[in-house]
Amino acid sequence: MKETIATAIFVIPAMLGLAGCSAPTTAETTDFSGEPREQTGRAKQALSVCVDVQRGLSGSTVEDTCLDASAPSYSDGAAIAFYTGLGNGSERRSLLKFDLGFIPAGSVIDSATLKLYQVWRTGGESTVRVHKVTAPWSEATATWASAAGSYDAAVVATILARNELTSVVTADLTAVVQGWSDAGDNHGIALEEDLVLNTEFRSSDEPIAARRPMLSVCYTAPTCDDGIQNQGESGVDCGGPCAACPPVGVMITEPGEAYGHHGSCDGWNGCGDAATCALWACEINGYSQLVSHGAGAPCTELDNCHLFFTQNAIEWSWGTFCGVSGVTDIVCSN
Repeated sequence: MKETIATAIFVIPAMLGLAGCSAPTTAETTDFSGEPREQTGRAKQALSVCVDVQRGLSGSTVEDTCLDASAPSYSDGAAIAFYTGLGNGSERRSLLKFDLGFIPAGSVIDSATLKLYQVWRTGGESTVRVHKVTAPWSEATATWASAAGSYDAAVVATILARNELTSVVTADLTAVVQGWSDAGDNHGIALEEDLVLNTEFRSSDEPIAARRPMLSVCYTAPTCDDGIQNQGESGVDCGGPCAACPPVGVMITEPGEAYGHHGSCDGWNGCGDAATCALWACEINGYSQLVSHGAGAPCTELDNCHLFFTQNAIEWSWGTFCGVSGVTDIVCSN
């Protein structure tokens, strides 16, 4: 099982002399409760792994950026905050990206929760909308001009930004992460809200690690007994990385039932070998092709043998009277 890794991306101008997302912020009063957990798997159920992904945790790759319409060509990946809504008369949006390449193909995402540290705000509550980003971008180069419009209009989650409160807010991204894992097209998420209020969150460059964006993901990796055709399997729980799939066809023999050929009480007689006897058995049962067969054994060791006189003539239920060879486990198809 692999560990989960997240990538958060927000771009914010950091120089006070420039227009952009890095406006002064109000004082904070609280932190995430407790310290961030180590990025290690912890058992949720059989074959399930849960991981917290946050910049500073081992194995995590996190970027973040805030985009400001008043500075369309400005890129800033070092500010300690990112914003949504209307700030200083300008629209602001933010991008987050979590690298989930560590999740094995075919995994089931049990849960995925985004946690953000909201800074104290006044002016009433606000709904921050979450969208899937549709094009590649990077923290170092993303600007309003290059990335602000590259997201799907569909709202995949919402965050309630609360009035007069500094706290952790969350969004359920389970379905989003499942889609990324299935399709391999993770470009992250975009945050935006109505142009009435301004919401500030701490970014991945926040010095206090507990206030940085976090993605908590639990996933169950595919196995060879989960009843799902995944992870490159050629059938349900068989083929690919699993055991070979059973032959495709119809088993015409019951356990201990075999086909052989009349003659002396040892050997294959007129059939010549097990494969020929098995093919004749398919044909006399109305099938044109032999898919597979088991090993030969003396009829005295089996429950019942059917013996051919010739290729198209057989004595059914001959029995087990002597050690003439018979072949069992015969699978046929048309």
